[in-house]
Amino acid sequence: MKNFIKENKLTLLRLLFSVALVVAAVVLKGYSEAASVVLYLLAFALSGCLIVVKALVSLVKDLKVGEKMLMTVAAAGAIAVGEYFEAALIVILFEIGELIEDLAVTSSRNSVETLQSIRPDKARMKSRGNIVDAQKVRIGDVIEVLAGERIPLDGIVVNSVGSVDTSVITGESTPREVRSGNEVLAGCLNLNSVLHIKVTRHFHRSAAQRIIDLSQNALDKKTRNEKFIRRFANIYTPIVILLAIAVAVIPPLFDGFNFMRWIYRACALLAISCPCALVISVPLAYFCSIGYASKKGILIKSSSVLESLEGINTMAFDKTGTLTKAELHVTKVEAEAGFSKIDLLRFICIAEAKSNHPIAKAVEYEAKKLKISFEKGENYKEYAGKGVECDSEFGHIMAGTRAFVDATSGTNAGTVFVSVNGKYVGFVGIGDELKENSKIAFERLRKLRVRKKIILSGDKKTKVDMVAKNLGADGAYSNLLPEDKLDAIEDIIANTPNCKIAYCGDGINDLPSLARADVGIAMGAVGSDAAVAKSDVVIMDDDIIKVPLAIKIARKTKHVVIQNIVFAIAAKVALLVLSTMGIVPLFAAVLGDVGILIISILNSIRAGR
Repeated sequence: MKNFIKENKLTLLRLLFSVALVVAAVVLKGYSEAASVVLYLLAFALSGCLIVVKALVSLVKDLKVGEKMLMTVAAAGAIAVGEYFEAALIVILFEIGELIEDLAVTSSRNSVETLQSIRPDKARMKSRGNIVDAQKVRIGDVIEVLAGERIPLDGIVVNSVGSVDTSVITGESTPREVRSGNEVLAGCLNLNSVLHIKVTRHFHRSAAQRIIDLSQNALDKKTRNEKFIRRFANIYTPIVILLAIAVAVIPPLFDGFNFMRWIYRACALLAISCPCALVISVPLAYFCSIGYASKKGILIKSSSVLESLEGINTMAFDKTGTLTKAELHVTKVEAEAGFSKIDLLRFICIAEAKSNHPIAKAVEYEAKKLKISFEKGENYKEYAGKGVECDSEFGHIMAGTRAFVDATSGTNAGTVFVSVNGKYVGFVGIGDELKENSKIAFERLRKLRVRKKIILSGDKKTKVDMVAKNLGADGAYSNLLPEDKLDAIEDIIANTPNCKIAYCGDGINDLPSLARADVGIAMGAVGSDAAVAKSDVVIMDDDIIKVPLAIKIARKTKHVVIQNIVFAIAAKVALLVLSTMGIVPLFAAVLGDVGILIISILNSIRAGR
């Protein structure tokens, strides 16, 4: 607000002086009519000179008849019929309306521009301890961030432990614990320790800079609604002027040639017809919503994307990394032949002790949770795509596919089958673990009336179908390569009437699908150049619950826009009719127009709350 007042100091002083002149003119009217008229004209000249000049420049230079021309003609008409008070009031109220308009837009833009503060411009070098320009730090350099400082560059924590506030990046209010090997992003606040960070991205490619770029670019892109309103205003304004001329000229021919009365009513018509309430309130609603979404860790690239997001009725999701955690985990343990589940897990750990396969890591993690101890075996042999075997204190252990261990009993649901000394002893199931919010996200999408929720995955059919069943998905595609996912998107579109589809993926192997969908949503992909380029919406963390939130924000924005359009048009039509009938005087028409503008602006701001 202070900056706004400073930037508009002269306008505010001129406006206050104009108001003082009008008040003085009202007071003097009972003593000297001539002095009162002079003061009204001075007030008009002081507040209206710029309006008149801008209206004439727009007319001559761009051949445009805008709202300023409406006010100029209305004020000139008021002077022509001797209504000097109304003439001064028209330009004063119009200037007040423009200031309110500027304040609303400035506040909206400032909410995005304040993001600049999340990106420190300086970095402290660990090796020398000196502070340098963050733009000069190279990939691989190690920087030092003290408690209470924001992280200036993306990187990996080395030899340190701490807690960081990621709220400005992800929208998550709960601090995150970080230690050696964890990634941290520029803009996050170091809370309680000294962090040493090995830089992984240049200054201009950091997470904070991407948020700033995406958010600022979003304000410069117009939606179909915004473009329509602008075109509407360009056509509407000349029509209103012609209508005002008709009101001033035709009715007097049937009213005893009382031109003064009808010119006055025509001026009231011009004053109330200003389309500024529509022109400002529609883009403002989108600005506010984009700013609100960014605070929640949802980057929406443009207001046109927000408009597309509102109409989504079909959602397609990548499975691994989007709906499920990227790491595998043990889902089932079935032991036979008198062995326990602990025995079975111990056998697999012995057999897989030298393997780096994700399945081996999943079993090892489960064994650690259960505090299962084991001794390493001997004579390890690994057979690609089949399994492993070794000798141990329990005998010869084989772990792998059903055929590899020659399991004659059990179930096909297993992932790792085990035999000891040729005797089948059980199996372990390995699978995806759903993210905590996946079920909640699907439920919220149902409440938002998203008709279809479909899973696309390169994983096996049994695993994909299991996830789809747990989430209540409406369909699932499995065994897909990246190009096959694109074919699946096309198939969904072809078989869904009036399909408006959004695709949500991790932004790595889902790029064709992100680009093809009506709205591409990249999960946790702030570090991926390709994801940012191909997607329309970027969820700064991998919280799937923000997908329905983004749709909800988009739909609320549309409701606000429609409310503004309906209200502004209805209120203006009512005042137009009343002013033409002579029921509403000129000053009341101008006051009503400013009131409509203020109500529309306040309603637009509500879109970002």
